[in-house]
Amino acid sequence: MDWPRFGRVTLKPFSAGLSEKEWQALWETFKDPEVAYWNGTSPLKTPLWLFKRMVQMDLRRKDRVAFGILDEKGEWIGTVELYDLTPEEGTLGILIGKKDRWGKGYGTEAVRALLAHAFGPLGLKRVRLRTFAHNERAQRAFKKAGFKEVGRLKARGTEDVVMEVERDSFSPET
Repeated sequence: MDWPRFGRVTLKPFSAGLSEKEWQALWETFKDPEVAYWNGTSPLKTPLWLFKRMVQMDLRRKDRVAFGILDEKGEWIGTVELYDLTPEEGTLGILIGKKDRWGKGYGTEAVRALLAHAFGPLGLKRVRLRTFAHNERAQRAFKKAGFKEVGRLKARGTEDVVMEVERDSFSPET
């Protein structure tokens, strides 16, 4: 089991299979109204069996790699992924579904683990992301992980911050 890790977190590839408890935690994450708000979506209303099918179909895409975030006890606390993958870059997405873990560094550690994987085994040159301008907690976490703001866009009635990190400026140790 050579899964990406950093600090207290381990990234479990979705391709390794999810237990029923992990599927339940993932489903609950997407049903939560507050998590949905920060993700720019509506809370999920789909039954678990259909949600599983939708996720499994999405995972067949060649332009995406997805991981569950496991804490130091091996408990599922969220997801992190790279999507819109090309040979040179990808877009990062992350959700910490366990709200009692918000603001405690788990997101930063998960992002650092993913970046080490992106710039190592995947060989990417750049990773990008977009987040709401008013989501200052996320921006602080991304900056701690090595991202820099590169622009702002108006979208969906809000302003988004565009951030990126390049392989040449990323240090996997810190």
